[in-house]
Amino acid sequence: MPGLPVRPGSSSPSRSELSPTPSSGRGGAHKGAASARPPEVVAFEREYPGASWLSAQVVRELESVGSLAEARIAAVARRYGLSHAALNAMAVIEGSGGPMAVGTVSAAMHITSGTMTSVLDTLERNGLIERLADPDDRRRVLVDVTPAAQEVLDQLLPEVVQAATAMMAALDEAELRQFLATLERIRRSIAAMPDDLGPRAPRRTPSRLKRS
Repeated sequence: MPGLPVRPGSSSPSRSELSPTPSSGRGGAHKGAASARPPEVVAFEREYPGASWLSAQVVRELESVGSLAEARIAAVARRYGLSHAALNAMAVIEGSGGPMAVGTVSAAMHITSGTMTSVLDTLERNGLIERLADPDDRRRVLVDVTPAAQEVLDQLLPEVVQAATAMMAALDEAELRQFLATLERIRRSIAAMPDDLGPRAPRRTPSRLKRS
């Protein structure tokens, strides 16, 4: 994953590998938590003082799994001659029940206005959206899906829902609800992050990684 250091060949240790296992018997054979942790975890947190290997691993997996899910949905969209962004834009606009301001669409999709303009230009050329003047503010442009787009969405969206259901088939309803709750907590945590997280400890680059 870009931005997070992950060593080649590293793997996620199981819960039991990350938790210390108390030893019984006389003579104080009980050891501290650090001694029970896998060496790659110890090495990572030595290299990045104050960091959490588990946190970095979770973020890496979120990004990796998210990319896999996005690729499967994008593959469905391509069968209809659409990019994933174009599919999302059409679904957002249709879901509003009427014309939407361009800025509202880009905000809902979390993309820049420049990218949004490019997506809408392509959809308009293909007869899938139309631009309209806002009757309350002639300076503002609204967009709406066309009947042709509605026909495409009526075929495409059931395939998307089918794919999403298949992706989550390994989880039961209780697990899905818990997963959603966890993702919401992560979303709130990210939203609350300041732009500047303040001073951070310098990296202790292992000698084997240094280039001379």
